[in-house]
Amino acid sequence: MTSQPRAFLALDFGSATTSIAVLGHVGGRWRLIAHAAAPSYFDVDAMLVGLVTKVGATDPEMLAELSSDQALDVPTLVATWPRLVARTTPQRRIAVIAGSRRQRRRLETAALRAGWLVVGGSADEDDAVALTRLLLSTETSAVLLGADRSPGGDEKRHLPDLAAIVAAAARSRPELTVVLAGGAAAYEADFAALAETRSGAQVETGEPVAGSETDSDLPEPEPSADEAPPQTKKLSKKAAAEREALARESAAAEGAPADGPDGPDASATEEAVAGDKPDSGAAGSVAATNTDPTASAVAPSQPAPIPFAFQVAAEPAATTHLLLAPDAEAGQLPGDALQQVLEGLRTLPNDSRLGVARSIASLAYVLDRSIEVAEIGLQGGLIARSDPFGQGHFSVASSHACLAAGSFAPATPSEEVIDGVLAWSTVILDRHRAMDRLNDLRLVPWGEADGDGAVFRLAAAKAAFGRLIDAMPELEARAMPELLVAAGGIFSSVPPSVVALALADLVRRPGVSQMTIDQARLLGPLGAIEDEDERRTVLANLADDILVPLGALILPSGIKQGRTAGYLRLKSAASVSEIELHPGAVQVVDLPPGIGARADLQFRDAVRLGKRANHFTVDVGGGLSGLLVDLRDIPMRISDRPDSRRAALETWQRGMWPEFDE
Repeated sequence: MTSQPRAFLALDFGSATTSIAVLGHVGGRWRLIAHAAAPSYFDVDAMLVGLVTKVGATDPEMLAELSSDQALDVPTLVATWPRLVARTTPQRRIAVIAGSRRQRRRLETAALRAGWLVVGGSADEDDAVALTRLLLSTETSAVLLGADRSPGGDEKRHLPDLAAIVAAAARSRPELTVVLAGGAAAYEADFAALAETRSGAQVETGEPVAGSETDSDLPEPEPSADEAPPQTKKLSKKAAAEREALARESAAAEGAPADGPDGPDASATEEAVAGDKPDSGAAGSVAATNTDPTASAVAPSQPAPIPFAFQVAAEPAATTHLLLAPDAEAGQLPGDALQQVLEGLRTLPNDSRLGVARSIASLAYVLDRSIEVAEIGLQGGLIARSDPFGQGHFSVASSHACLAAGSFAPATPSEEVIDGVLAWSTVILDRHRAMDRLNDLRLVPWGEADGDGAVFRLAAAKAAFGRLIDAMPELEARAMPELLVAAGGIFSSVPPSVVALALADLVRRPGVSQMTIDQARLLGPLGAIEDEDERRTVLANLADDILVPLGALILPSGIKQGRTAGYLRLKSAASVSEIELHPGAVQVVDLPPGIGARADLQFRDAVRLGKRANHFTVDVGGGLSGLLVDLRDIPMRISDRPDSRRAALETWQRGMWPEFDE
């Protein structure tokens, strides 16, 4: 058996959909061999066996090469190939407490962008009873108490009382995680007694955390970060030495070699401990097949799993129940530092959305292009941007927002959510029917995926996309990215041309961009690779396989109304075409995937397309939807009257959606 795998499996356990993929080392590089997706309640091993069987039926020689010298037994291959796993973190709720309304809003913004469901209160608006109810609610799994770095005025006056309330609630609920941000960290001493709120037996057995939420859609979910055995402080050196001595005495009594941590039996001991640990969902556990809860146990007669050739992230050892964090203004952008702390507290070790953000940052470096991604799922959504900068573009600047309200079907849709869905719907619905259909979509995400159901899915996805854009207002000042990426199961269920139109509808910034979709949902699992250089190497191999081209988007601003806006001349290696440009329309030019072309645009009036001019020459690439020339205004103006709005949306979608032409 070779020491390095020639193939591995990438699994993305979403809340509604499980995506699987087979990746192999073919022709001197990593390639995507096959992928599939199914509702999350499907048996993963059965899906993998079926997918690998299809690979063998299609190309048995390639499967024999990937299996190396192993016998061509598909269940054995599925059980022994390494698995790179990403999981969607179930939604969790945090209570935000501050001395002033201004400070509470800053803290809430950071918590919302970190993906939390947020409830909040401030001392100048709520009394102690209302704040205590927020903290003692079983739905609350963490509390954020924050202040300015140097609090002053009423905020400073309220902090002692707020710290006392939070400390009392934490003593009543030992599983509650407390985050002290900014100036609130000065009251850390009030929480010193929290380590004594649980007995040694409780810590040893790891009692379940009250108020923690589980996602029934995940296949056999393992304990999340808030369900880990609560420990408030690390072992002292003396305690660690005593524990090591006891372990040596026990090993000597049993006749086993009493080696130290670096002795020859250390690896065997670690393997035994790892075998007894429940699976954390981290991709680092894929080196041992039994660590994945959905994987069948390997029979003794079967070969051992092949370890990964690259490092993957591992789970933290324990959960901290008191965290000190920066204030809400710290970071490259205000709140970035606090957002990072709250993300680490909320998410599972290999959260798929944070994996997408990491993969996009690596792709921006590999492709030397600015990239934006929008990922929308059942438990939330993500919008992220990465830009290479500096001499030689050896660095990447990244920012992202992970929003629970970015779900295409929120658990408790607000009036604003319903308004957003109705604003993008081409189906006539009243508010009550729209709410019922959103609830049905959350209960049965795979139901009614065609006809009016597909149209409603698109409206829900676009409304969620709009909420994600609102969560990152700093994007308005950024130029159109060179690469736009759509990700998530909701975009995979509608035609690619409609996805391209949705990106054009919502990313309203002048410029030229190539649109793609992560059809195989590999960005999340590949983001679990811990080493940045290794991740970049794998993504450089797989970039063309991961990003399915949707087409190019040309989006100028400053188009004036009239009979014509100008002309477009498109010259490719195979043909030359010329069309007349009409204001207020989305025009599509046929340009197949893999075909590059040069577009000459001559406008009647000066417009902005990166710069302000009448004539532009740009290079564009083809895709499944061709070349889109969007001559609608920026920002896009649509009538507020429901009938007129639906008519305009249907006109733009006609021809992009095959069902409209039937």
